[in-house]
Amino acid sequence: MNALLENAAERHPEEAEAAAARLAALLPRGTEVAEILRLVPGRRAVFAGQWQGVEAVFHLDIAGQEDFAVAHAEQSRVHGYMATGAYRVPAPLALLAGGRVAVVARIEGVPLLQALWQAEAEARPAMQATGAGWLAAHAAPTLEDSPVNRGPWRKWADEGLAQQPHDRLKAVEARVAQKFHALSRQMRGQQSWRTALGHGDFHPGNLMRDGAGVTWGIDLGASTRAPLCRDIARFLVHAARRDMWPSGRRCFGVDAGGLADFASALSLTDQELATDLPFFICHEVLSRVEHPKMPGRRIRLAQEMTEALFEDMRDLLRD
Repeated sequence: MNALLENAAERHPEEAEAAAARLAALLPRGTEVAEILRLVPGRRAVFAGQWQGVEAVFHLDIAGQEDFAVAHAEQSRVHGYMATGAYRVPAPLALLAGGRVAVVARIEGVPLLQALWQAEAEARPAMQATGAGWLAAHAAPTLEDSPVNRGPWRKWADEGLAQQPHDRLKAVEARVAQKFHALSRQMRGQQSWRTALGHGDFHPGNLMRDGAGVTWGIDLGASTRAPLCRDIARFLVHAARRDMWPSGRRCFGVDAGGLADFASALSLTDQELATDLPFFICHEVLSRVEHPKMPGRRIRLAQEMTEALFEDMRDLLRD
C-alpha cells in the first residue's frame, strides 16, 4: 500500500463517511462495523467489525470497479488448502449485496514489513524467509510450465517508464529499460516459464504475522495465471524500495538473502535465476510509477535500488 494512501480516510473524511453510510445500508440489520481501516478514494474501502459474532473485515466496492465475486471465489479456493499450518489465508465469510461487499475473517497480527522493522537485525533474515514459504505453499497446487509471452510485460514496463514523474528516477530507469529489452531479446528462443495462479499483489504489506508465528496472506485478487517470478519480483522490489535488506547484500538491486530464500523455497532453476527473475525485477521497477508527491527519501531509496539493478544487469548481459 502506498504510504500516501494509508491515511486517505483522514485526508478524505467526507468520502470515508459516505463509504461508511453506504456499507451500513448494504449490511443486514444488527451487523456491527467499528472503524474504517483503509480508503482507496473513488474505488474501495475496508472496515473492521463483527459478522455473526466473528471478528471480520468488510471490503466495500465504492465505484463498481472491484470484482469481489471473483476475489471471494479465489479466497475460498485458497482457503481450501491454506486453512491450517504455518502459512494460511483468512476464512471467507460472506459475499453480500450482489458482490459489492466481501467479508473475511479478521487476523490479529502485524504486516510482515512492519514486523521486520520491529525485529532485531539478526532475526530479520529468518522472518523474511516466511514470505518465500508462504508463496511456495500458495503456488504449489497450480504450478505448471506455460508458453513464454514477453510482449505484455514489455509493453507495461515501457508505459510505466513513460509516466515516471521524477526525472532522476526516469534517467536511471531508462538505462535499466535498455538492459531489460536486451535480456528480452535473448529470451526469444525460450519456450516456457513456470506459472501459477498468483496472489495478485504479493508484497510484505499483504502478509501478516500473528503472535503464534503464523504467516497469513491477505488481499488476494483474481485467480489469474502469471509467471512465478513475477510475484517474487514484486515482493523483493517492494521491500528494497523501502530500505529493507535483512542480509545486508544486494543482487539485482534487491536483498540477496531474500532472493536466495525464494530460490530455495521454490526450487528456482538456473534459467529462472539468470533470466526470468531479472526480467521481472526490471519489469517491476519500470512498471511501478512513484507518486508525484512521494517523499524525497523514498525517491532516493528507489534510485539507489535501481542503480544497483542496472549494474548487475550490465554484468549479466556482459557474460
